[in-house]
Amino acid sequence: MIRLLVLCSVLLAASAEAGQEWELISVTRGPTWEVNKAKGALKQNGKVLEGVLKDKTDGKADYQIRIELNGGQAEATFRFISENDKGTTLTGIYKKTAKPTKAHCPEQIQLMNSIQYIGLARDACEP
Repeated sequence: MIRLLVLCSVLLAASAEAGQEWELISVTRGPTWEVNKAKGALKQNGKVLEGVLKDKTDGKADYQIRIELNGGQAEATFRFISENDKGTTLTGIYKKTAKPTKAHCPEQIQLMNSIQYIGLARDACEP
């Protein structure tokens, strides 16, 4: 029985370390509008979510994001790794359904600044 408890603890810790699967859309204003979509795991450590998401179109481009959550507010640093940029700061809101079910646990983060909008969503509860 003790071995089973230890095994379950190790599996839960590995699951938490793996992160939560999120989807991202980024809309950037420049000479033309640029839309990028990405997907991947973000690890949560206290009030901070962070990770690197892969582009859904080619799977090659990487988007690094670090989000600090403060109640219903969010502040993020976002950068395109493949473009080797320094990143940009965005602010916005964080929402989580008040009564999630076992199969439906939506979370949303909406971020923006003067030239970029980022939306992130997660629609599955962790086991």
